[in-house]
Amino acid sequence: MIHLSLEPGYSVGTMFAVLAGSLALAWAFYRGAFRRLTAGRWRTLFGLRALAIVVVVLLIFRPVLSMEKEETRRRSVIMLVDASASMATADQATGMSRFDQERVRVLEWSGKLARDFDVRLMSFDEGATPLERAGDLARIKPDGRATSLSRALAAAAGAVPARDVAAIFLFSDGVHNAAGNPVALAATLGRVVHTIGVGDSLRDGPGFRDVRLAGLECPEQLPVDNRAHITAHIGQSGLAGQIVTVALEENDKPIKQAQVELRGDGVVQDVAFEIVPTVKGRHTYTVRVPAVPGERITENNHRAAVTQVVDSHIRVLYLEGTLRAEYGAIVQRFLSKDPDLEFCALVQTRPGVFLERTNIEGLKLAGIPSDPAVLDRFDVIVLGDLDSSYWKPGSMAALVKRVREGAGLLMMGGYHSLGPGGYGGTPLEEALPVFVGKRESAQATEPFVPTLTPDGRSHPIMANIAKFFPTTAGPAQAPGLPPLEGCVRVTGAKPGATVLAVNAAERAGSAPMPVVAVQPFGKGRAMVFTGDTTRNWQQAPKALDQESPFSRFWGQTVRWLANRTEAVKAEAGVLAHTDKAYYEPNAPAVIVAVVRDQEGEGTANAEVAARVQGSAGAPETVTLTPDPAAAGRYSGTFAPKRSGTYKVFVDATLGKTVLHAVTTPFDVGRPNLEYDRLDLDDATLTQIASAAGGRYRHLSTADSLIDELDRRERRSRVALEQPLSWPVPYWGLFAAALTAEWTLRKRYQLR
Repeated sequence: MIHLSLEPGYSVGTMFAVLAGSLALAWAFYRGAFRRLTAGRWRTLFGLRALAIVVVVLLIFRPVLSMEKEETRRRSVIMLVDASASMATADQATGMSRFDQERVRVLEWSGKLARDFDVRLMSFDEGATPLERAGDLARIKPDGRATSLSRALAAAAGAVPARDVAAIFLFSDGVHNAAGNPVALAATLGRVVHTIGVGDSLRDGPGFRDVRLAGLECPEQLPVDNRAHITAHIGQSGLAGQIVTVALEENDKPIKQAQVELRGDGVVQDVAFEIVPTVKGRHTYTVRVPAVPGERITENNHRAAVTQVVDSHIRVLYLEGTLRAEYGAIVQRFLSKDPDLEFCALVQTRPGVFLERTNIEGLKLAGIPSDPAVLDRFDVIVLGDLDSSYWKPGSMAALVKRVREGAGLLMMGGYHSLGPGGYGGTPLEEALPVFVGKRESAQATEPFVPTLTPDGRSHPIMANIAKFFPTTAGPAQAPGLPPLEGCVRVTGAKPGATVLAVNAAERAGSAPMPVVAVQPFGKGRAMVFTGDTTRNWQQAPKALDQESPFSRFWGQTVRWLANRTEAVKAEAGVLAHTDKAYYEPNAPAVIVAVVRDQEGEGTANAEVAARVQGSAGAPETVTLTPDPAAAGRYSGTFAPKRSGTYKVFVDATLGKTVLHAVTTPFDVGRPNLEYDRLDLDDATLTQIASAAGGRYRHLSTADSLIDELDRRERRSRVALEQPLSWPVPYWGLFAAALTAEWTLRKRYQLR
């Protein structure tokens, strides 16, 4: 049946009336001229004019020729073949793997169905891959690191329109450990899905013997040179009472082992290992149990976890007794600018009332802490111009205990610190490297530049900045450092202390007055700095566009107190890492970069992007945005689509300078994830089939599913439409016809 339709608002009669009228007018126009021309010439001119009229009418009315015809279509059958690693399990007496079982059945069914259906094959693990022909199954190996039944179903649904699908057959052992909810997705497909279970419930079989790593707990980051625990969860079937060796490996090297007597079936036992990582970087910890006699499946006898051994952020507690300029300089120009630090600064605004400033999430302190749990959160405690009378009973002793256990302690000079602050004879004086003196001790008010001792010239605190200070051997190599405005007089250094700098103009007994002194205290470190105007070291050099030792001095002081030995560098740079070294499939990876400017301070003025490269495919770009709570810190997230190892390359543009960094690679999906559960999960397969209007069958009884398929061909009427106007070529034809007519009229000497 053929039907002609026009632009809405017009009728076919109107179109033909306009066409006939226009042609009649053209005939009337040429009537007089025709008598003076030969028949061939006037027919040519009228033909060109008629062509132009027809073209214009078609462009105005836009007719469309519609017709219907009947088509016969062969519907499709889609077979999804599970090629994940769990399908390599051989749970038949013949030793045939699950994958080989399903491959034999798929090839058999393909031959039977090819006459009546368009048979399509797809292999899948955590993604799906179409196969051009059944013979391609021979090159497929069941080695996928994870299984996503959801992605397999989605790929099948996207391959053929729903009306053309007779059925989808999903061959699998039901293991699903990657993206998506396959049952929920099946209910929305609009296609019939039959599921075919491949494999057996191993643990229900007689004589089944298996020991397995049911889980492994390992922190995502481990602080270097600190104790950490890794816990393995051991399960077993048919091996109660068996004694096995559980070994822990670090980067494939055995480091610990334990003997474990396996308990009853269904019981999961915990085996904990204590470790002290000493090398920073990416580490793989593997727990392994040797195969026991009669054990058929050994792939689940080990499990690995990837972690990062790092220098964690140094946490600093700064207690200040008065809102003085030194407090502002240290907080604003040092603590809040150093990307390696987290800090809490408490300043007393009126007696007993403290104002908190911190970049530690969730921390709220209203005064000097005495709770050991709170003090344990800090690596370094800095005491400013805070009189001893403001300490609550027990607070000072708790702080000293924390230092003895490994924290760093610094007491700065001030009118209410050291001796003038009443610290003589207190538990804090015991920890300090100097005898602080009495309350009536006077301040030294003459400006001076500290003189470095021989120990000071080589100490990590003075690394890269010793040139700014005079020494006992001569003047400063880089003169011009602004002097301190004074210092607190102390009685002298203790016998076990090391004096790094002195006030050469002041005496403490027979020796120059100590300005910087350090000593070990238990497992921790203690330091005294008797000056209180180091802000001059920041302000004056900055005004003259000169290098400042301020940030390096305080940065290296805090790092030494925290038992970190690296020196602070005054140069631009970028460091990058991911928040974890391992991610579960479909979990977002967090990429973090720390950018420093030319002065070594964290900056928020850079443009930072990361390129993430997986084992396959083009790299993806992730833009990193600045974190307003942490100086120089940028972060962004990346969603890996497949398991494997990923590398991250970070570029930071700071003005005209481009900085580069490479993170430690991270992994997605455990190598033995597929062996967490090897039983046939017929419950999940049944739910998928039920949600999609299909049925579940075990492979051994599944032939009836294809016998019951409706093999009748589908007949349908297909509507076809053919527009009779094409604007661009028709306008060109219109112009050509008029041009040709005008040219001929001139040649024939017509007006």
